[in-house]
Amino acid sequence: MKNIFYLTVLMATLYSCKTDFEINAAYKKIPIIYGVLDQSVDTQFIKINKSFLGTNNSAYSSVNDSMYFDDVTVRIEELDDDENVLRLFSLQEKFVPVPPGSGIFFTGQQKVYYFTDILDETKEYKIVGEGDGQPFSATTNLIADFGFELSFKNGLQSPRGIGWYNSGVYSEVVPKWRQSDDGEVYDATVRFNYTEYRNGIATPLSVDWYMGSVNSTGSGTLSIKSDAESFFAFLSNSTILQDTIGVTKRVIGKIEFRITSINQILETYIDINKPNSAIAFDKPDYTNIEGGRGIFGSRYTSIITSNQEFNDKTTEHLCFGSYTGDFKFCSNNNRYNTEAYYCP
Repeated sequence: MKNIFYLTVLMATLYSCKTDFEINAAYKKIPIIYGVLDQSVDTQFIKINKSFLGTNNSAYSSVNDSMYFDDVTVRIEELDDDENVLRLFSLQEKFVPVPPGSGIFFTGQQKVYYFTDILDETKEYKIVGEGDGQPFSATTNLIADFGFELSFKNGLQSPRGIGWYNSGVYSEVVPKWRQSDDGEVYDATVRFNYTEYRNGIATPLSVDWYMGSVNSTGSGTLSIKSDAESFFAFLSNSTILQDTIGVTKRVIGKIEFRITSINQILETYIDINKPNSAIAFDKPDYTNIEGGRGIFGSRYTSIITSNQEFNDKTTEHLCFGSYTGDFKFCSNNNRYNTEAYYCP
């Protein structure tokens, strides 16, 4: 009986103790860097944020200035094989628009850092900076230039136009390209260009048909195969094209093949951050930012544009076919001036 009494007193004492405690660690600013260099474009953008921690973390994400350092100094160094600095690039800051519904973070506009210059694919590039006194750095190589295989290139420049449909039969679409020594994965995309006339205003627009990705084999050429019906089906499901309110016509333009490759740094980061379908949910963390988190890698995009638009059968199918016949497509090519799908 005495033991039960002591146990009861002990339990009452434990429950009467103060149970409030702070679950958050001490606040610490950690640089979060996202930068992907691409020498095929003229402007390089870097995102520099800080980590944040509070009693209501989800609320902080929607506050514009909660993720910015008060004072940022940052530069990009071009390095030779011996890590000697050849050139320095100063970064400027600007605000870029962010559409609503892009995620849990604030929209409207976000701050980025950028520089404009020609990059050398044979050199490495290092980002060096501080955010409110917290240093960070990272280094990446660039991806050597690569182009399309000659036979595919010649076929795309045919003066007869691109033929992807004829009498109920869809052609195969098989882009071929040479590999880069530094590319790890290649994404293939077809960009379909058109000019939309809506409410009396002409606007150049495009939609991108993603064909898929191919892993590097080390050397030689790569290719990816699809059928053109998938292209027409993709267009039919485009919410942009489905919106025809105020549209009088959409003039068909040329198509572009775009092959984008990424280096090993970026490929590793993307691979590790893919959704986990395994039973074990723990995944390794990866960053190449010293003194912070995020990624500093590179990509390169090789682009080839068709010499002509689609040929007559493909154009007719695009304008009147079952997939895209309601989207008000037409052609202003003079060689079709006697056809129903011609629009001067």
